[in-house]
Amino acid sequence: MIQRQTGRRVGAVKHRKPHDTGREHLDWLALVDVSGPFLSLPVLRKTWPALDGLTKEQRSRLRAEHGAWQRGGDVGDWIRYVLRDLLGWGDALHTDGLDIFKVDVPEHDTTLVPGFVLVEPGKAVAPEATRLIGLICEGDPVRRVKGSEWSATPADRVAHLCRSHNVPLGLATDGRRWALVWAPRGGVTTTAVFDAITWNEAADLTVVRAFVSLLRRERFFAVTDDQTLPALLEASKDNQELITERLGVQVRQAVELLVAAIGRAEAAEIERGGRGLPKDVKPEDVYRGAVAVMMRIVFLLFAEERNLLPADNDLYVQAYSASRLCEELEARANAGSENELENTYEAWHRLLALFNAVYYGIDHPRLKMHAHGGSLFDPEAHPWLPLSIDDRTVLHMLRAVQYVWMSAGRQRTNRSLNVPDFESRDTAKKGERRKLSFRSLDVEQIGYVYEGLLAFEAKRADDVVVGLVGTEGLEEEVYLSELEGLVSPDFAARLAEKYGDSGIGSVSVLEKALAPMDPAETEKARGKLLAVTKGDTALAERLLPFYRIIRADLRGLPMVILPGALYVTESRLRKNTGTHYTPRELAEEVAVGALEPLVYKVGPLQTADRSKWVPKSSKEILQLKVADIAMGSAAFLVAAARYLGDRLIEAWSREGDEAATAYLAGRSENASDAYADPMVIEARRKVIENCLYGADINPMAVEMAKLSLWLVSMDPHRPFTFLDDRLVAGDSLLGITSIEQLEYMHLDPERGRKLHENAVLDFTEGVRSLLDKVAERRRSLVDIEEDGQALAVQEKKRSILGQIETETKQARIFADLLIGAALAHAAEQKPGHPVPDPSESTKARGFDAASLQASALAGAMVHREPGSDREALDRCREWLNTDQVQGAFPRWPVHWPLVFPEVFDEDPSRRPNGPGFDAIIGNPPFLGGQKLTGALGIAYREYLVNAIGRGARGSADLVAYFVIRAHDLLGKGGQTGLIATNTLAQGDTREVGLDQITASGVTIRQAIKSAPWPSASATLEYCAVWTSRAEIGEKVPRILDGVEGSGITPSLDPVSRVEGKPYRLKGSSGISFIGSYVLGLGFLLEPDRAWEMIAADERNREVLFPYLNGQDLNSRPDQSGSRWVVNFGDLSEEEAQTYLEPYERVLRLVKPERDKNGRETYRKYWWQFGEKRPALTRAISGLERVIALTRVSKVVMPVMVPTGQVISEAVVVFATDDTTMLALLSSAPHYWWARARASSMKADLRYTPSDVFETLPLPGLTDEMRELGDRLDTFRRDLMMSRQAGLTTTYNMVNDPKNTDADIAELRRIHVAIDEAVCRAYGWGDLIPKLDHGHHSVARETRFTVGPYAQRELVDRLLELNHKRYEEEVAQGLHDKPGKKTTRPKKSSSARERQQENEEKPPGLW
Repeated sequence: MIQRQTGRRVGAVKHRKPHDTGREHLDWLALVDVSGPFLSLPVLRKTWPALDGLTKEQRSRLRAEHGAWQRGGDVGDWIRYVLRDLLGWGDALHTDGLDIFKVDVPEHDTTLVPGFVLVEPGKAVAPEATRLIGLICEGDPVRRVKGSEWSATPADRVAHLCRSHNVPLGLATDGRRWALVWAPRGGVTTTAVFDAITWNEAADLTVVRAFVSLLRRERFFAVTDDQTLPALLEASKDNQELITERLGVQVRQAVELLVAAIGRAEAAEIERGGRGLPKDVKPEDVYRGAVAVMMRIVFLLFAEERNLLPADNDLYVQAYSASRLCEELEARANAGSENELENTYEAWHRLLALFNAVYYGIDHPRLKMHAHGGSLFDPEAHPWLPLSIDDRTVLHMLRAVQYVWMSAGRQRTNRSLNVPDFESRDTAKKGERRKLSFRSLDVEQIGYVYEGLLAFEAKRADDVVVGLVGTEGLEEEVYLSELEGLVSPDFAARLAEKYGDSGIGSVSVLEKALAPMDPAETEKARGKLLAVTKGDTALAERLLPFYRIIRADLRGLPMVILPGALYVTESRLRKNTGTHYTPRELAEEVAVGALEPLVYKVGPLQTADRSKWVPKSSKEILQLKVADIAMGSAAFLVAAARYLGDRLIEAWSREGDEAATAYLAGRSENASDAYADPMVIEARRKVIENCLYGADINPMAVEMAKLSLWLVSMDPHRPFTFLDDRLVAGDSLLGITSIEQLEYMHLDPERGRKLHENAVLDFTEGVRSLLDKVAERRRSLVDIEEDGQALAVQEKKRSILGQIETETKQARIFADLLIGAALAHAAEQKPGHPVPDPSESTKARGFDAASLQASALAGAMVHREPGSDREALDRCREWLNTDQVQGAFPRWPVHWPLVFPEVFDEDPSRRPNGPGFDAIIGNPPFLGGQKLTGALGIAYREYLVNAIGRGARGSADLVAYFVIRAHDLLGKGGQTGLIATNTLAQGDTREVGLDQITASGVTIRQAIKSAPWPSASATLEYCAVWTSRAEIGEKVPRILDGVEGSGITPSLDPVSRVEGKPYRLKGSSGISFIGSYVLGLGFLLEPDRAWEMIAADERNREVLFPYLNGQDLNSRPDQSGSRWVVNFGDLSEEEAQTYLEPYERVLRLVKPERDKNGRETYRKYWWQFGEKRPALTRAISGLERVIALTRVSKVVMPVMVPTGQVISEAVVVFATDDTTMLALLSSAPHYWWARARASSMKADLRYTPSDVFETLPLPGLTDEMRELGDRLDTFRRDLMMSRQAGLTTTYNMVNDPKNTDADIAELRRIHVAIDEAVCRAYGWGDLIPKLDHGHHSVARETRFTVGPYAQRELVDRLLELNHKRYEEEVAQGLHDKPGKKTTRPKKSSSARERQQENEEKPPGLW
């Protein structure tokens, strides 16, 4: 097809379109077989706007030489012609005297010698002067060498030579196939195979030109270093992230397709009189089964490409191979049509046979395959999987994971396609279909692909459902009746407003999609709709108007789900948390930072002098216990396996292991091939079996984690590493963390000891001896010999685990009772109340009451009281389900000492650092504090606050509780390495988390305060902390953002001379407010529409106002609102109804959304703003203008704005018209105080009045400040209007050191004068000479501000003054509780405002 297109293009030269370089590159890429990260389309376009051409003489010579070769000529002559003449290598090509490049591979009894090399002209033949190493082979260079026991292909052997000599490029050829090899040290291998068989044809001229463009002599010796081929390949590596994201979308679509196919198979069986799926198989089970199938397929493709399965065996290829199956199905589809594949099922049966082969193994004269076992491939895991999944579905499932569609455009996010766009995608050349190389994918990338599936679930449709177009991964699935209900003259606008978050498109895009189709397209659409509705004509006609906004599935059919059918949609379980690709480098940085102190007897905790470090023995390394308590797909455990595996090999070498020593000697040469090295695999298996542990609340994540660890430790001759005893499903935050808690049946063992002082808790008396025995039996699992009976060994291990579960069942029930009761009574818990006497047990509350009730039930069970077992189990279930949110994960506690007793063993010979983990690493889930109750329930939040958070209240994010739990599980010398959003070190989250753990004696020894997530797909900031329970040497520096210092505070700042927290001051209260929280996009309207309503009824002016949000404040030169708003204030609904058009708008657009809101007040008073801010209204009454500041911004610069408008909650309002305050708020002292006290959103500062302004000690407001405030207001306003620039643009110019414009320079001088005036107002005249105004680095950007010394000194002085002012206010009786920080009054407007500050805001209000 591509050849015919090329022919038409050539034959129509006079009328052809302008040269399309993207299309030219796509044409040749489509004819090259690429495996691994290759040149990306943007790099190709930039480097070769047009491919290098061939002269008429070169084309003629090419045809002649090619013909001679094809007529039986010497292949050597053809190869020499291509290298020496076509590519122009000439005297730079060397084919003799190459023994210097010889490499022995003793483990495979092979010696490698290149057939040719490309050497820098004029230089002697030597590796350092060599640009490319080549090998001439017999047969396909990317297939196994016949007769060789070494499975490496010729291309692999070239890669080995390249890495051995640090030459990144290679070429392997048999004359016909030319495999370009990129083999950078430490990186994956890429091959790009050019087939020369048709190079004499005009249609293949583009491929020849591409081959020459890449490899011609000039590309090696006549371009700058950044334009050489290795540099261009390196520059293209960023494209790997896009490929990973794209693969994630396609795998989700494949799961979606398989779930629907299972539903169709079930329906067909029922139509034939069958039963369909078993009744106990729920939609969520179907989803998990479909995910498991896709996980199996990806594993198989990964294993086949890395030769972990016998992919070079002819019988395996013919009867089993997953990668070959896709090719066979595509050939069948091309020979006939895809529709024909819907009636056959052989491919699905072949996949099922392959799954069984991996699990059970194969013993056949022509094919030996070891049994690998593993829960992922267990046929009994999903025995209900139907046998009638059609071949068309299987084709698209396999395509989804073997090819990725890369858009040719510049956008990062792809939109799902409707059927017409799907059908025209290939012919329109809007992107490239790229074959995926599993050799080039890190295990972390595969894990990320599958973690994305945790955000979805399966449902059964109870009415007709359609899948709408949108941003891939965010699309909506909606009822057809719901769409029909929106139909109106402004239908497109309604769609854009209702489904805007899904990326459905703008109003104009939707209007075009909803426009009537021509008759031919209408008929074609009707046929497609009849195909998916089983010929239901009436339903097809209902769907027809929406055809072009319904997305296509992988088959190119409209996504229409009939009643009773299964479909996939976003899960509410993960709606509030994000999944972002964690690059391997970040996971390894976190893991290494935590583990490095543990692999040395004397190491980084004792001295910074590496020459004095003393490594541990192999035995000591294998005694380490490392956990990720929210492991997801185990990216951090994989990093730990790699790091500890390498250290283990080094220890073996020190202990005299010759194989380990030999491996280390050649490690640098073959770093990227470590997966295949038996020494590395053995070390990783030992580490995984002895050292690694993990938990996750989602059972699917546990299976994904197993898959990740299997992929980095798979031995083709042995079963999968046994992980059932290492990785568990459950809630890491629910459960006991010490044996004492169980012994005294209390979350606080000390209180339990007093509470049960005269009672006999005989039922927990033998728990320690029981757990000692269990721990010993669990340790024995590692020592069970693998005698060739892989499944029998795994079954024996499972049997032992089953016995252990039986033996510990009663202890686990007791622990469940304790945790369940604590959950049920958590809201009653009050810190500091005395332990009740036994005679007053009825007065017990909170965790004391929980302990007594749980103990009574446990005691009844032990004493075999009638019905006690059933009562205990029922009550346990009832307690654990207290206030359970519908659709949330079941509450399965993880009782750490019971689940992993060997970790909590108190024998110092086995646990030198005492009971607990030696390290906990990972990326705990983030869930905003204000979302905890809605997502987890009130009881669970109270449990978090009181059981884990030690009673510290506040709107802390979920990650704070994971940080505390991680440290609760550490041993006395334990280390952590954790990453989180940068709010971990801010506000309530810091107070609950890092503040408390550092107060308990934990040291933050290394940290990254805030950095952009190292993935272009995620626009968020993260922080990282490495903490230690072990003592750290006095001279060992703490490292913050790469800079050494004496200490790190919980706010992840360097330790300063002033310590302590700031207090809210009465003198700073009642001035700053957050604007109105509208809560409903339907309140907002365009100015023209507002004036139309006023023209229709003058009374509407009473409820229509300009609306100012943060974006307008920062972007518009006059700081005016770009929209208006309907504001009914406190009017009753009856009064609001008298304003006909405004009321009708709010009724239509706001009420439906408010009806779904979880807060009763918002539902009941749906026509009013969510938060009307009456305190703000009172404070600004009588003022004609106020000061406003955008709440989330990098600029952090206030302006004067008029009243008489509604100001959004995205704006902070200061209730004053005094320009003295404008000067203060525009000063460096205020800015640096805000940076120290505010939280952040992404990289922007998030101004919180309660944390920033209400803690700011105000100076005496001077006339000098007022004059400068007036000057700033007038001059800046004129500047912005003359330049038509908003605040952000204006201060971008101020902060640009290259901008020397006179007006910008004057604005800088005004700010300098303001800073000096404010310092004088505070009485800090001594600081003025040290302010050091200039352009300084601030959070990876440049800002015109004071210098680093002044930045720190201003914050320190303000904190000192805050403490002094607070003491004065306390002495004056201005605070209710002297000496206590009153940051959270139980009932005050500011507290309520603070609660709203962290609420999730509706889109469009920023």
